[in-house]
Amino acid sequence: MNTIRMLARATTATLAVLVLAQAVFAGSFLAGQYNALMLHAVGARASTVLSVVQLLVLWLVSRTGGPRRLVAIGALVTALLVAEFASGELRLTALHVPLGVLLIMGIFQLAASVWRLPLTAGPAEQRLEIGRAH
Repeated sequence: MNTIRMLARATTATLAVLVLAQAVFAGSFLAGQYNALMLHAVGARASTVLSVVQLLVLWLVSRTGGPRRLVAIGALVTALLVAEFASGELRLTALHVPLGVLLIMGIFQLAASVWRLPLTAGPAEQRLEIGRAH
């Protein structure tokens, strides 16, 4: 089993759960539970930081034989999360809400793509694993 791809699965799944929770916190705030806004802000920070970690993991996946397009998609997700964070801080709701919906769809699609990758190591990954053993 490949540790890097397992880490990619873990980061994408965690990010998917975090952004889904963001929607729940936003809905709770709009329903009058004002303490949910603080949870939404904490979730925004966690999601943005995790997306950077995920980007590094996806880069490792690509360096070990995985598809390079995942790095591009991960970079786009990170950039959009930064824009989402900024639009939320600036109270630009007309941008923040639709961008959030777009991000949830994109992050779930990215997670599905990562989870479709086989866990067995390809030739480049096998060389990396062998190099670590010595």
